[in-house]
Amino acid sequence: MAPNETPPQNRRWIRKVFVWPDVLRWRGSVLPTILPSMILMSTFAYVICVLQLQLEIHVSLPNSVVPSLSVVLGLLLAFRTNTAYDRFWEGRRLWQTVATTTRNLARLIWINIPERTKEDRVEKMRSVKLLLAYSVAVKHHLREEYGTDYYDLDVLLPPNWVPAAASSPPLSPTSPRQRHTIEAVLEAATSSVAAGVVAGVAAAGNIITGGPSSGDPSQSQPDDPNDPVNSPIGQQTHAGTSYAPLSAEEDLPSEADADMSLPLEIVFRLGLYVNQAKSSGKIDSSFQSTITSGLNTLIDCLGNFERILYTPIPKAYNIHLKQAVALYLIALPFTLVAELGWFVVPMIGLVSFTLFGIEGIGSEIENPFGYDDNDLPLNLYCEELKKEVEFIIYHIPSETESVLLNGK
Repeated sequence: MAPNETPPQNRRWIRKVFVWPDVLRWRGSVLPTILPSMILMSTFAYVICVLQLQLEIHVSLPNSVVPSLSVVLGLLLAFRTNTAYDRFWEGRRLWQTVATTTRNLARLIWINIPERTKEDRVEKMRSVKLLLAYSVAVKHHLREEYGTDYYDLDVLLPPNWVPAAASSPPLSPTSPRQRHTIEAVLEAATSSVAAGVVAGVAAAGNIITGGPSSGDPSQSQPDDPNDPVNSPIGQQTHAGTSYAPLSAEEDLPSEADADMSLPLEIVFRLGLYVNQAKSSGKIDSSFQSTITSGLNTLIDCLGNFERILYTPIPKAYNIHLKQAVALYLIALPFTLVAELGWFVVPMIGLVSFTLFGIEGIGSEIENPFGYDDNDLPLNLYCEELKKEVEFIIYHIPSETESVLLNGK
């Protein structure tokens, strides 16, 4: 830049200087959520003041129980907020682990896997893009946005990519699901046992009467060898009881129920790419183990993400905490109306703002993967990774012989 040129304005610095103070901010605060509760409690305090001061109906209570309840309620609120913030912080820590692992894997794959043909370079570029696609897919997975039809995800996947969720045709709403579950196997086994008992009773009757009944044509038919009870495997008896055979396939779900999340499928595809590189002699076993360890870290992070997402705070704790806060605010005007008079109304509004606000913060940050202002900026994290991956593909040489010592 020439000496007489003025530096460009830093908009970020301007935003930091000319910005509303946090005390006056509405967006990002819990005030819109707790405002109805504040108005309700202030209205209730106003009714108590009318009864006590205008109608002269003595409803005041001694101020002896509320202080002890304040301590217990404060501990409950502190525990609620700390638990929610631990989930928020763990989500941020796990995402940083994903970013670090993605950077390491992209560096290892881009530098260490040789390119013998143009197809090798294309596969390497696709594998590095799949690493970025994993982070984007995790973002959508945590937001319960399934599929690949997203502007930031579709361009990262290889052509003709068919995700596991869309690889099988959907079931008809009127057709029941055909499942080979353990319950179905046990039901079939019970039916076979009952059939064996009936057959045993009929056989005993045949011995006594001297043969099968001539009126029942089914008794004169030979045994079906395909019947599980009459088959050699099905004739394993214990105390005269026949059992239906069990096979491994009967305990498996049907193919229509098979599914896999997109992030996990991407990790599987990357693992297949590394195994193919090992089979073709491009990498050795130690390098394959290093890449596999990084892929295992990505799967571990996905499991921890799902643990945060699908393990909410126990409902009983949330219900009890909200009920305790409401009962405390209901009892508080009765103990303060005799001393404060009409000032009870703004005082109750202030106390309800504090207590409901602390509880609202816990509810706001316990799931940090959404679109709220207090959630983690997952879009920003993915954009930063995208810039780094694009720089690797377009600016970092992939072969050591093309790298000069002077960096040019």
